[in-house]
Amino acid sequence: MEVHEVIRDLMATLSRLSKEKLFLGVTLQEVEDSTSVEVEGPLENCEPFTSFSYLDTSSRYMTVRGANIYMASLYANLEGQHMTVPLNASLPFLAIKGSKDVMEMIEGSPLSSIVRTRNVNGVPYDPGYKDDNILDELRIFLENRAIERARVAIVDGPVFPGPYLPLVGEPYRSAFEKLIHDRKRDRLVGVVKRLSMSRKLSRVKDLWRGDGAPTDDVLTLELGRGKQVYITPVLREEFQLSSISLQRYMVYVKVRDSAFRVESPSRDLLCQGVATSLAHASYRGIPAFIEAADRLSRKLSASTFVLSFIYARGQVDVTYDDWNRFQQANMDLEMG
Repeated sequence: MEVHEVIRDLMATLSRLSKEKLFLGVTLQEVEDSTSVEVEGPLENCEPFTSFSYLDTSSRYMTVRGANIYMASLYANLEGQHMTVPLNASLPFLAIKGSKDVMEMIEGSPLSSIVRTRNVNGVPYDPGYKDDNILDELRIFLENRAIERARVAIVDGPVFPGPYLPLVGEPYRSAFEKLIHDRKRDRLVGVVKRLSMSRKLSRVKDLWRGDGAPTDDVLTLELGRGKQVYITPVLREEFQLSSISLQRYMVYVKVRDSAFRVESPSRDLLCQGVATSLAHASYRGIPAFIEAADRLSRKLSASTFVLSFIYARGQVDVTYDDWNRFQQANMDLEMG
């Protein structure tokens, strides 16, 4: 068979199955974020925000002779004022994990104000510290600094960021908890556009009574089948930290062929956040300001990576993987 025939027949097979089965992925026996989710009732009608700030972060890493360098960026539009990291804010946007000599040299130099060698609780980034967690911590820290400057902030991502904490061990859990504690939460809305790893909706019996646990993107599109715009009832979820219990309100939204979640610690802000998201929906259905922040933050991190790569190549060494990341960063810079 020709390649195009194989692909055509594969898609045709999946199409036939999809008429019988909603979800074609692997059904998990244990849901990964198993906090209870309850229906609060329908979303009220309200007006969009008259003014608001929006932001997103991005991160990358490279290796220099075995030392890992982590870099984060942020773009925030604070009601028309641009906040960009690393271009015009003196905030820690780099981290490093390396030998004892490397860490001691960084900590004893002026670089220590910009380059992190420890998490927010002072735990060193030792060889066993997880790379993804370092990147997450850098991004959340930058988000927090932008959110505290905003009157109303809409962030690209969840209002309580990080992994599902009951499954997280130390020192990571306490680091994420501190970052969430430090977050200004009273005027905050989140727009979560990547739903393919989340299964909250399938746990709401009033919405889903089928078999298995389809991911939230699949289920939202199914619930809104045949509608240009569909909004679920308001859902409430408890978010437990070691010392306090927080709650977030959320709805899932379908606009044309796209699905996303809007959430907030405040039900009133949630309503306005949904109205604002719908008022600014792009041709793809995602809020245009979220797409803009995502694109600009990725360009900033790509610029940081390219600059780091050029210096590393000229002064130390670069790896094969970093050459690939360099090509990807250049591609991100060329995107419109």
